Amino acid sequence: MVMADLPEVASPASLAARRRQKRWERRRQRLQRFWRFVGVTAIAAGLVWVLARPLWIIQDPRRIQIQGQQTLNRDRLLATLNLQMPLNLLQLQPQRLEQQLLKAAPLQAVQIQRRLLPASLIITVQEITATAQASRVVVEPNQPPQERWGILDRQGVWHPLSAYERLGATLPTTTLKVRGYREPYQRLWPGLYSLLRTSPVGIQGLDWRDPANIILETELGPVYCGPTIPSYSQQIAMLDRLRQLPDKTSRSAIAYIDLRQPSTPRVQMKPSAPPRSLQTNPR
Repeated sequence: MVMADLPEVASPASLAARRRQKRWERRRQRLQRFWRFVGVTAIAAGLVWVLARPLWIIQDPRRIQIQGQQTLNRDRLLATLNLQMPLNLLQLQPQRLEQQLLKAAPLQAVQIQRRLLPASLIITVQEITATAQASRVVVEPNQPPQERWGILDRQGVWHPLSAYERLGATLPTTTLKVRGYREPYQRLWPGLYSLLRTSPVGIQGLDWRDPANIILETELGPVYCGPTIPSYSQQIAMLDRLRQLPDKTSRSAIAYIDLRQPSTPRVQMKPSAPPRSLQTNPR
């Protein structure tokens, strides 16, 4: 006959040891929770203390430096950021402030740096390089279209004159005027401006109001160039060959010069004289 194994009966001593072990485990867990709470509280208090220290705080607006501005008024430029004193450097968002300045002012680049010892803010700006005064048609709700003037930079970005007036800036001086500028022309402007700037014939203006026929205002007279096609270099080269035209024809008698076909230039005389074809000496 097989006898079933009986469960082992724990002795009173082993039961007491187990109870002591469990009490110790509970005590250890309570101590861990306590010190964890103390640690988190200390870290939070330390952060509050650090944030409140003058080391990170700008009390004096003179601690905010603006570098690189030439025509823009410092105080008005700073006012566009709407910074309030005291100013906590750790709460600033430099990238957001940089974008805010680029939208509000005629600037090409902005960099904002936070510095300590002493707490200061360094704002470095690069003003645009003006290439021309340009007008564009602006349409506002319940208003007829209006022609408004601004400044074109080298990248073809149009900056309204109101931005300069708002910032108390001196308007940049340019000899070139553009009428009828539109946003799609921005990609064309850098290359076109390079051609206009290096033209051997003086060019004072560009009329872009009719995209099918761009008109250059030159020292020889108005020049019809046709649509926005990649033949500007040929037309500028032909202008160079026409520099002696005033020696043959009075400037006041010329209505316009037609270079829509650069290889066959034509001069349209005013009503007193018929149109003429020009023979140019090949080089």
